[in-house]
Amino acid sequence: MKVYFFILYFIPILWIGCGSVQDLSNPDRPPLVKTDRGPLYVYPGTKIPYNGEFSMSFEDGEKLKFGIKDGVKHGRFQRWYPSGQIHEEYNLFKKQRDGLQRSWYPNGQLRLEANFRKGICINAKTWTISGAIASKVEEGTGIMVLFHADGKKDRESIYKDGIKIN
Repeated sequence: MKVYFFILYFIPILWIGCGSVQDLSNPDRPPLVKTDRGPLYVYPGTKIPYNGEFSMSFEDGEKLKFGIKDGVKHGRFQRWYPSGQIHEEYNLFKKQRDGLQRSWYPNGQLRLEANFRKGICINAKTWTISGAIASKVEEGTGIMVLFHADGKKDRESIYKDGIKIN
């Protein structure tokens, strides 16, 4: 009887306690791994594509949150400055921007507002930290110029037919 109890109850508890059964419901950080389907976020210790929301905080206080579906970024992406002020937000559909994208300077001034459809830039407008219009992309064509909070140019991108060409 004691042997039967041991086999029936103790061995399964030991089996679970040693990690043979993995809890896939809430990983701390889904790792990005190379697979035959390209890089995917997976449940830790497996190659099973992750589904869910992922958020993390960095040492400097910056935070980010995004959705993952079938191992790829999908859905709402948001990032905040260490102060808690929103930095940027946009939507992803199968890793491509889709819909309204906005980003702000640390003082709350709008930095960028753009509309994408399946990764194609339809239109965009950028501003300097003082609120002056810096650049426009209209009907998919134009130059997008972004600035750092200190006023220095961050980057300049040329769009033609909605595609970034540089």
